[in-house]
Amino acid sequence: MVLSQKVAFNTLIQIASKATTVVFGLLTTILLTGYLGREGYGNYMLVMTMVIMFGALADWGTAIIGVREASKEKEKQAQILAEVFLIRLFFALGAAFLMFLAAFFLPLQSANQTIVRQGIMLGSLILILFAIKVSFGVVFQTKLQMEKLAVVDITMSVLIFLISWFFIRLRLGILPLVSAIILASMTALLVAWFLAWRIVKFDWHFNKDFVRRFFNESLPMGAILLMFTVDNKIDTVMLGSIKGSNAVGIYAIAYRIYDVLILGAAYLMNALLPVISQYSNLKQWGEKVKYLYQKAFDILLLMGIVVVFLTWLLAPLAVKVLTQQRYFEFFDAVFVLRILAIALFLAYFNHLTGYTIVALGKQRPYFFIALSALIFNVTANLILIPRLSYYGAATVTILTEGLVLIITTIFIFRLLKIIPSVVKFPGTVIQLVKKKGAIF
Repeated sequence: MVLSQKVAFNTLIQIASKATTVVFGLLTTILLTGYLGREGYGNYMLVMTMVIMFGALADWGTAIIGVREASKEKEKQAQILAEVFLIRLFFALGAAFLMFLAAFFLPLQSANQTIVRQGIMLGSLILILFAIKVSFGVVFQTKLQMEKLAVVDITMSVLIFLISWFFIRLRLGILPLVSAIILASMTALLVAWFLAWRIVKFDWHFNKDFVRRFFNESLPMGAILLMFTVDNKIDTVMLGSIKGSNAVGIYAIAYRIYDVLILGAAYLMNALLPVISQYSNLKQWGEKVKYLYQKAFDILLLMGIVVVFLTWLLAPLAVKVLTQQRYFEFFDAVFVLRILAIALFLAYFNHLTGYTIVALGKQRPYFFIALSALIFNVTANLILIPRLSYYGAATVTILTEGLVLIITTIFIFRLLKIIPSVVKFPGTVIQLVKKKGAIF
């Protein structure tokens, strides 16, 4: 299989896998909204948002840097992957401890504060399980065998749905629903271990020089991912602290759809990351990087136009599907989703610029971009959320994505002397159809 076919295959596999996991994820959301209602679902999503935010701390850039380093040094892959596994576990344990402590101090406007705080404590265990799963994902991505990660993800999503359905039938409340994710993750890890063991034999010899260099590379990348994750999720936490769980319930439904729709861009760039990383060390391949950048831009432009149009058109139906008989209780989520659709279009291109900067090893300057975005986001949310609630949070998301896109586009231009051309977009679409995806 040629390189372009591998990239296309891994991208399609991820999309097919996500299509399956999305179905079960949406089914789980339908169960949750129907059982918990707007405030209860808001409480549940506050817990999950904390898991995601501290999950960025647990990851600390080690997954992306791990893929990059293992892709560049194929003769040492077994040792690098083993070291990445242990480093990630170390970060996850630290993040889980901090998340457990945060449960005591997070300001909340919920009628069930005790349950939410207990849920956050329980959710700290999810961080460790997710970190191990992603470590196996590093193996699969490095080996360009994303179909194995697809099996793991599908297994986990199906089990989360089934266990959640069982606990809801027993009417056990929010904490057992958080436990459902833990039980499903533990089972998925066994599947991941079995599949990874078949393609790599970890070499557990510890190389201090590599670990030191890896930490140096990961620290700025981790700070970047942490800030962008906080930037992406802080609005939900601020809504919960300022407006309460009912506002979180509305916003979380719209953002649940947003998070799904953004994955097309993420999966395309995940597939391209090892490829761009390989070329990044060779100066004579500078034109190849520019070529990949333009083609990725064209594909993302096509995807963005289609996704935004469909989001605006089908927003009422999407919210109706997720909330069923509670549709009118969550009705404002339709307008929030349409606002977020604009941010979605901008975010597609931020995936292109962000992944390219990381692949080229320029994550240190990228830190200041992430810091600027976070400061702007928090400040703008403090101004708009008290006045406009979830509409204000959605508006700030647009503004933040726009700011990041402007800064990163300028950065890429200084780095590669390229600004992607919209004029080339139709030609790439035609090429994409004729060559059935083999355009890289």
